[in-house]
Amino acid sequence: MKKYVVAWVLMMASTMTLYAQPMAKGEERYAVAMADLWDNWYVQVGLDMSLQNPCGYNFAKVFPNGKTFGVNAAVGRWFTPGLRLRGKVNWENGIPLFENGHANWLAPFDQPGVHMDRGGNLTLLGDVQFDIHNLFYGYDKERKWHLQLFPRAGVGYNFGVSKGTPILGFGIGNTYRLNSRWELYGDVAYQMTSSGFIPAETGTGSNSNGYFEIQVGVQINLGEKGF
Repeated sequence: MKKYVVAWVLMMASTMTLYAQPMAKGEERYAVAMADLWDNWYVQVGLDMSLQNPCGYNFAKVFPNGKTFGVNAAVGRWFTPGLRLRGKVNWENGIPLFENGHANWLAPFDQPGVHMDRGGNLTLLGDVQFDIHNLFYGYDKERKWHLQLFPRAGVGYNFGVSKGTPILGFGIGNTYRLNSRWELYGDVAYQMTSSGFIPAETGTGSNSNGYFEIQVGVQINLGEKGF
């Protein structure tokens, strides 16, 4: 037991010595100083388009059968230059301004317009965003464009048929910095759902139940931003 304790102490001492050494020129962007609790938060507000695709139905016919529009909002935080966590809510096809009266593939299936009249569908999602630019090229506070990859998980509820579903997905995100406070963002993601979320008659084919989601909007940075 003692030898493990000694080894641990030596390892910690060597680690502290390593961090105490001065960094060579150019290495600063790879060093991380954690921000205060209230720093690096952001909120996002935007519009989106979803392309619903029930299992067994040809995606080539998703226009106009499975196309909907909606609104979304999110809150997130940078924890390190390479890692963000984000919670997002999305309300799809529930606002009359965005009604698609030709969407046969929305639940209740093959009843255009009824889905929106019942409230559309609501999703709550959590994303783990990996910032590709910062991970591979180091942190740069003045960088304009950031590319993210994110897995996501959450739940959804379809008011058209009064059914819920777990959601798993994966997406690609982009942000473009206008200034220290404002940014533009655009996300593309695919979510898999249970069969009851978009109930349909049995079709032909092997695709999974799910939908593509395209979102654009503005991001507002809160507190100090940076590391």
